[in-house]
Amino acid sequence: MIASKIDDIFIDLITDFKGYIIKVIEGKFLNEDFKLGQSIFETCPFLEVTLQSLPDSELFTIESMLIVSEGKEFNVDLELFKSTENISIIIHNRSNVYKSVNHLNQSRNDMYFLKREIAEKNKELIRLREIADKANAEKSRFLAMMSHEVRNPLNVILGYTELINKEETSLMAQEYLKYLTISGRNLKVIVDDILDLSRVEAGKLVLANEPMNISTIIDQIKNNYQGSHKDLDIELEFNVSDNLPDEVLGDDVRLIQILTNLINNSIKFTPRGTVTTNVELLFSDTDKALISFKVKDTGRGMTAEQASKIFDEYQQNRLSDNRMHNGVGLGLSIVKRLVDVMEGRIKVDSLKNYGTTITIDIPFKIDADADSRAVSESGDNSAVSLKGKKVLVADDNFLNLSIVSHILDKEEAEHTLVKDGIEAISAMNKSTFDIVLLDINMPNLKGDELIKRKEDMKQSNSEIPFLALTANNSKEDIEIYKGLGFAGVIPKPFTAIQFVEILKSHL
Repeated sequence: MIASKIDDIFIDLITDFKGYIIKVIEGKFLNEDFKLGQSIFETCPFLEVTLQSLPDSELFTIESMLIVSEGKEFNVDLELFKSTENISIIIHNRSNVYKSVNHLNQSRNDMYFLKREIAEKNKELIRLREIADKANAEKSRFLAMMSHEVRNPLNVILGYTELINKEETSLMAQEYLKYLTISGRNLKVIVDDILDLSRVEAGKLVLANEPMNISTIIDQIKNNYQGSHKDLDIELEFNVSDNLPDEVLGDDVRLIQILTNLINNSIKFTPRGTVTTNVELLFSDTDKALISFKVKDTGRGMTAEQASKIFDEYQQNRLSDNRMHNGVGLGLSIVKRLVDVMEGRIKVDSLKNYGTTITIDIPFKIDADADSRAVSESGDNSAVSLKGKKVLVADDNFLNLSIVSHILDKEEAEHTLVKDGIEAISAMNKSTFDIVLLDINMPNLKGDELIKRKEDMKQSNSEIPFLALTANNSKEDIEIYKGLGFAGVIPKPFTAIQFVEILKSHL
């Protein structure tokens, strides 16, 4: 006995050679349509030609045919066998099977089109990524070019301001110079922030890992503010713990940038009162130390909501802040990013109308060779004098040359000034120098091209130190310049003290 479910999906019948049903053997599939004496062509019209051409005594199959009963379609497979007396026909209902196959085929088609769409999207993403990379490269190139163009006049502004500050001037002129110095230094910080923000976004910011003394860095920052912030209604305090390691390994330029941004920000929002910088050791062992830097002010403070947003780019807590305080809102954003790159932590504690404290905890590796190096290097620069030293300076910017000339005059150094690389080669073929300073971007022959001809110069000049005068002073840039043959870099803008110290360190 055939199970009812199976019985319903087929029918086995016999017809004569004209297609009339003479017997139903078994099965119930559409049994109302396949009755004795009825022509099979009524339900299966496609068999009319087939029955006439069937081979004798040979099984013949037909697949995936469509029959209609009471308006409903069925997919069927047929098995036919022609004997000498009649034709045996088995009709199988494959509707569910073909439905599943159709679904599967549709799914395959959908998958194919989905894969093709994904492939096209991936191609589009690759194209957009290439466009974005090209745009980033263009942005980096533009910022590098603008950095050089901005730093040159900035070097002149800060240089002449520093020189005038050393002269006897009226109280009114001193007041003007004070604000000129503040603005110039703020502009330098903004330029540095923009360049570093671009490098961080592109994943190209590489931190230096060189020996540095934290106390010396704080003294340097203190000295930077000493002249520009005297007589203001804001008192600057710097407190450094006595138990800091002698030297740690890190990036002193970025650390100064971080602290300068924090101090500048506190000064902006403290009309009168105190801005205090505290440095203390949180933890240390033989090879690492965790150092905390706190910048605390007695300014206007912030609400919790404002404090949560101060590290966002271009964030100003009041609509008029950028006009009141001449800021673009980048300083604290770059501070956060630099601290993250240093694997440090930063937090803000603020109370409205009472002030703000920003705390940064940065881990450093301790320099194990600090003591031995201190003994070998102690007193090196103090014993060096520029008096009588012959210095060649090549720079296409007349004002930069003028600044350098004033500094070297005060150091009683003999100096020759030229405006491009061709004139520098001519000067070196005529005279012998103790040190050569080359601007990187000069007409006719740039500094980085001239250095490649060092071996072709007069023998006495081919062995002296060459220094690059450039606004491109990232770690990667410095490594490139040293790879070309430069002994070091004098970054623009520079102070007179910084300029002289770098020269001394290479003589």
